[in-house]
Amino acid sequence: MARCKITTYVTPDIAETLKRVAAIDDRSVSDIVEGAIMQRLMATDRGAEQAAIVASLGQVTRRLTAVERNLETHFELAAQSTRFVLSVTPEIPEADRASWSARGRDRLNNMLSVVIAKLAGGRSTLQDTYNMPERDDAPGPIQQGATQ
Repeated sequence: MARCKITTYVTPDIAETLKRVAAIDDRSVSDIVEGAIMQRLMATDRGAEQAAIVASLGQVTRRLTAVERNLETHFELAAQSTRFVLSVTPEIPEADRASWSARGRDRLNNMLSVVIAKLAGGRSTLQDTYNMPERDDAPGPIQQGATQ
């Protein structure tokens, strides 16, 4: 590869050190200087790469924080809804508890079957309600045995 001539001024100590290192390594002073410059430039490139990675990680962190906040909100809504339903539900007479438990179990299994079928089909009620596109990273099929 062709080289361009660059003139630079260094202190006599640096010039002597360069000559000694060149003699020890059996290389020219130009090769030693070129190697040092290349090391410095590559370190600068790594710094730019690191900055880009840090910026990407910051963006991922912000997105995960938003997901965590939304999940916490959803959980709180579910907990408060459950608490409300339990507070307004009348007491069940002892004689009817077995039949009501069986009916509740059947309703829960039916509801879970609907949820599993909906998600296994690749669409959710949220996506349908807000006309959202399907996700590329949708989870694999949900197994029917999960309800039992």
